[in-house]
Amino acid sequence: MTVSLYIAKRYLFSKKNRNAINVISGISVAVLAVATAAIIIVLSSINGFGLLIDEQISSYAPDLKIEVLKGKTFNINNESFSEIKKLKNIKYFSGIIEENVLLKYDNKQTICTVKGVPEDYGKEFHLKNTLRDGIFKTSGKSLNYVVIGGGIAYKLSIYIESGKAVSLWTPNRKKVNMLNPEQAFNRISLIPSGIIAIDNDFDLKYVLTSDKVVRKITDRDRSTVSSVEILAKNKNKIETLKAEIEKILGTDYIVKDVYEQFDVYRVMKSERLAAFIIMLFITLIASFSIIGSVTMLIIEKRRDSFTLMSMGMSIKKLKHIFFTEGWLISFSGAAIGIILGALICYAQQKFGLVTFPSDGMYIVDAYPIDLKISDFILTFFSVMILGTLISLYPARKLTEEFIKETKFA
Repeated sequence: MTVSLYIAKRYLFSKKNRNAINVISGISVAVLAVATAAIIIVLSSINGFGLLIDEQISSYAPDLKIEVLKGKTFNINNESFSEIKKLKNIKYFSGIIEENVLLKYDNKQTICTVKGVPEDYGKEFHLKNTLRDGIFKTSGKSLNYVVIGGGIAYKLSIYIESGKAVSLWTPNRKKVNMLNPEQAFNRISLIPSGIIAIDNDFDLKYVLTSDKVVRKITDRDRSTVSSVEILAKNKNKIETLKAEIEKILGTDYIVKDVYEQFDVYRVMKSERLAAFIIMLFITLIASFSIIGSVTMLIIEKRRDSFTLMSMGMSIKKLKHIFFTEGWLISFSGAAIGIILGALICYAQQKFGLVTFPSDGMYIVDAYPIDLKISDFILTFFSVMILGTLISLYPARKLTEEFIKETKFA
């Protein structure tokens, strides 16, 4: 242990001679600890919501989605897509057909998007886990079925138990009759089999039925799709699979991973960065208490400084003592804050101390928390860098002024 560290440690942690300086230093440590803990809690809370979104989106989002760069639909009956189907890491390959339609139920109606999916789609994407009512069924032997997004079901007051059919209306691309507008539309009746609830964007936009039904009412053939959805066998190698598909398809198509398919990920990333910067700014303000603590210490230890310099201590080492004092305050505050933040987050994870209002309809009862070691490392070093830089000011400026006053400079 160096002389500077030993003396600074004695000034901060000495059990004897407790006075106002010790109290001020203790307050500085406490302020930094609270600010550090707040950063950990905020970041962990954002991580928790991100994890919750991941869990929700993963129930229906493909690992990769292929869309055409220009146009609305494209043909998959060609060599390129045949080659893609043979790639080793592809677990599930599905052509999806979508169309904007008018959905009618009783005397209510709304515009939504019908998504035509294969029979095994619900099983592969675990959509049965998102059911709020009924069963996940899109086709039958004699009847056509549809699964309704929760937001649409609420908007049109659709109840599965009623057994009433909904009707889909879409423009007939082959025939236009100005005298009888209804004949210019293709129409089909479907029996609601289930209601799913995933998120607001999905629930208010989509209804799911058999791809055969959608192709029928939109006059599309079996090889025409709006997009291709892919599930990977090894999710750790999705980027490699994406690169392989992009190489095969060229520049006429867009291949999106999960994070590119949904704007919510970009929003969460921006919110996380903004929250970290704001909390770091608050920590910066809290760190200015170090200046007060070190300044008071320099003033109080005038006689000790005079004695040390009389014994041959250099100006540089004297400055280093007070700089080390500020550094110790930063280190203590950061370390205590990290531990405090971790304990609070763990308690929230374990016991759900902070809950959502009981009358709200939420997926979880308490605020979600996800602890990441990277957040602890980033927070600790950020607080330490701020504290270290701030500690330089009183150590250099005020010590020099003290030396000039005592005529040792």
